[in-house]
Amino acid sequence: MERLRFGIRFNSASGTIAQVVRWAQIAEDAGFDDLWYCQDLMLRDAWVVLTAVAAATRRLRVGTAIVNPFSSSPAELAMRAASLQELSGGRFVLGIGPGDPPHLGWIGLRQAQPLTGLREAVGLIRALLRGEEAPFDGRVFQGWTRGARLKFPLPAHPVPVYIGGQGPKVTEFMGEAGDGGLPIVFPPEVIDGVVARVRAGAARAGRTLDGFDLAACVWWSLGPSRRAAEDALRPLIAYYGPSLRAEVLAPIGLVPADFEAIRAAWAAGDQAKAEALVEPRMFRLAIAGDLDEVVARVRWLQGRGATQVNIGPPLGPDREWALRETARVIAAVR
Repeated sequence: MERLRFGIRFNSASGTIAQVVRWAQIAEDAGFDDLWYCQDLMLRDAWVVLTAVAAATRRLRVGTAIVNPFSSSPAELAMRAASLQELSGGRFVLGIGPGDPPHLGWIGLRQAQPLTGLREAVGLIRALLRGEEAPFDGRVFQGWTRGARLKFPLPAHPVPVYIGGQGPKVTEFMGEAGDGGLPIVFPPEVIDGVVARVRAGAARAGRTLDGFDLAACVWWSLGPSRRAAEDALRPLIAYYGPSLRAEVLAPIGLVPADFEAIRAAWAAGDQAKAEALVEPRMFRLAIAGDLDEVVARVRWLQGRGATQVNIGPPLGPDREWALRETARVIAAVR
C-alpha cells in the first residue's frame, strides 16, 4: 500500500494569518505533507495566507481548498497559481471547485451552469499554466482571444489541479479531470460512494487513477480522552448536522429527523441546548477519540481508497496539543 499523505485544513476562523503560519510550522514538524486554506468570500484571503505559509516553511505543500472560477476569473487564478508556484519552489496545489451559491449571491453572482463553468475553467487554467494561448468561446466563459496567455516565465514544476466539492457530478469530475480530489467526507463512511464516483469519472475519460491523490476531507478531533475529543466537536455537529442530506447520514444509521430537536434549539437561539442535544452516535460524522481510535479510523479510510487524510477543525480541545499528538498518529500509520 502506498504511503498515506496527511493534509491539514485551516480557514479564516482558525485565527490570524500569523497564527496560521505558526500552526503550519508545527504541522510541518509533525510530519504533515500538505496545508490547505479555505477561500471563503468576505473572509481572510487564502492567497495571502498561503504566500505567508510558503515563505515560512520548507517542505510543506500549500493549497487552496477551494477557489472558484466565478468570483475570480480563470485567468486570475492561473496568474496566482503560477506566481505562488514560483515563490514556493514548486510546492503549490490549486484546489478548485464550483463555489457556494449563497455566498456568491452576496455579490450578485449566479452560477447558471456551475459544472460546465468549472469544466471550462479547468481546461483554460491548464492551458495557461502550460504557457499556451487560450482563445476560447464556451458556454460560460466567452470572448477569450489569442492574447489570453501568461506573459511571464512559468515555473518548471507543473501546478497540480485538485477538484473540490461534494455533489455526485463534481465528484465524478474529480476522476475525469483532476490530479487529485478534495471530496468532503462527512461521515468517513461515505468514502465508498466517493471512490465509486471518482472511478466512474476516470473511466468515462479513459483515464486510470495511477498517481491520483484522493484527499478525504474529514472533521477531526483528537483529545486525551474520547469525551474531551467529542466535546470539542459539539459546536460543529450542532451547527452543520441539521443541514446534512439523507444520503450523507444513511451510512451511519442517521436520518435528518434525528437532528430536528437540534434545529429547533438553533431556531430558538439556544446554542447551548443545541450542543447538548448532540447524541453519541452523531460523533461518527467525524474522526474523533484517543490515539488508538483515531489510528484505526485512519487505517480504515486508507484501506477504502483514500490516499490522503485531510483533517480540519476543530482538531481537538487544545489545537497545539492535538497537532503534536497527530504526529504520533502519522508515525503509527506509516
